[in-house]
Amino acid sequence: MDSIARVESGGSYTARNGQYIGKYQLSASYLNGDYSPANQERVARQYAISRYGSVQNAVNFRASHSYW
Repeated sequence: MDSIARVESGGSYTARNGQYIGKYQLSASYLNGDYSPANQERVARQYAISRYGSVQNAVNFRASHSYW
């Protein structure tokens, strides 16, 4: 997941870009108002597994696309 964070936010938990927030640039709606590092890590992993089937699949997808 660190490779995703590097390109999405430079690894910053406080990064913001429009509606996207935090280390993994997740939509604010996914974070439900809890922008803590622990919640960002938990939600990012859940998102990766839910959308891509595994964290590694998410990393691979992000490596070949400009989004995840």
